[in-house]
Amino acid sequence: MANEHLIPIDIKDVKLLEWLVDRNIVNRLWNEQCGELRDLLKEVENGCPISELSQKIKPPLHYNLAKEVLHELDQSPYGSKNLIGSYTHDYTAKWARIVKLFEREQTFLADSARIIIQNVKYDIPLLRKQIARATQIKQDSIKKQTECNKNISKYQLKYKERCSEMGIGGHHIRSELENLVQDLPILMIKISNQLPTLTDTLNYYQEFARFLIDNPELEVCPMLLYVIKFGNVSVKQWQSGPLQNESDTDSSVEVIEPIGAADTDSNGCVVIETLKSDVDCSGDPVPCEYGADDGTDVIDFGTHIDFGDDIDFGIEAVDYEGGEIDFGDVEISVVEDGEEKGKESLLENTNTRNKIVDELYELLAFLTSRRDELLKHGQSIISEIANCKKMGHQ
Repeated sequence: MANEHLIPIDIKDVKLLEWLVDRNIVNRLWNEQCGELRDLLKEVENGCPISELSQKIKPPLHYNLAKEVLHELDQSPYGSKNLIGSYTHDYTAKWARIVKLFEREQTFLADSARIIIQNVKYDIPLLRKQIARATQIKQDSIKKQTECNKNISKYQLKYKERCSEMGIGGHHIRSELENLVQDLPILMIKISNQLPTLTDTLNYYQEFARFLIDNPELEVCPMLLYVIKFGNVSVKQWQSGPLQNESDTDSSVEVIEPIGAADTDSNGCVVIETLKSDVDCSGDPVPCEYGADDGTDVIDFGTHIDFGDDIDFGIEAVDYEGGEIDFGDVEISVVEDGEEKGKESLLENTNTRNKIVDELYELLAFLTSRRDELLKHGQSIISEIANCKKMGHQ
């Protein structure tokens, strides 16, 4: 057949280079003879004068790429030649030398076979693994995106619900919360005015607890009872309690009068008169010496006391050469401890407000449990009441 050379031959990809060597199409030592070619390929990787062409010159550099680069350099001003046919530009001359080295002894076939084997054995499987990994990451990302979109709508709904509970729009949270603080006094007044409606409920809870524990003096929810009775008073007033009346004070306290001039003698000594009617004089008399010989019962304390001349009180004189002390423009404000907290009302103070809230939760828990008990055993209680009525009629 005239066209036998066009008939394709099935050759295993990894055996392609071995087949070329066995058929003596390429030299067995082709790899050792490519030292100059490798050096030139390293040199031409950088330094291309044409910026658009430099983007194509990337490893791996092979024969087809070298022919394409040389063709574009021929079409450019860098492709001029001298009289003997050599390129005048050094960069173009290197590419021409590379093409000749590839074509010598058909080295380009061996290099192409090497590149094919490397792609088939290593590069293509690696790319497949990367594609599979990227596909899996993409699928996982799509799932996470779907879940995040669901959570977005879910949390947006929760956010709107919480904002509506707090009474804000949720557009400018900081300013809206600051505006809510201004409404707190009005809100506390409303709460304190509504608390008296719980009087019957608190009485019911208290009577139930007293009966259950058998303690008639038991008091439940003292803070709630105080606010219902006296209102939202200040913390200081709550701590001090009700003021005592003057009649409650002890009237048996003896008032000691100061010693006047009539109680002293001419020497300045105190005169003590004995009250014989109030003193038991039974027994042997004991003589008392008061330091006087004129018969008067006077205690002589002495007229002069010598304290000494060298008493050191630890005070040293300080000489201020400047004449005056300049404290600057310093404003000192003295605030008594607990004065600011004492001005707060019971609902404004954190501790007392927490106690009131805790007692409200306590009352709610009692009512909830009591309601469940009545719902659970209510039918039996009603039937027992009906039976009692029938027995009463009989």
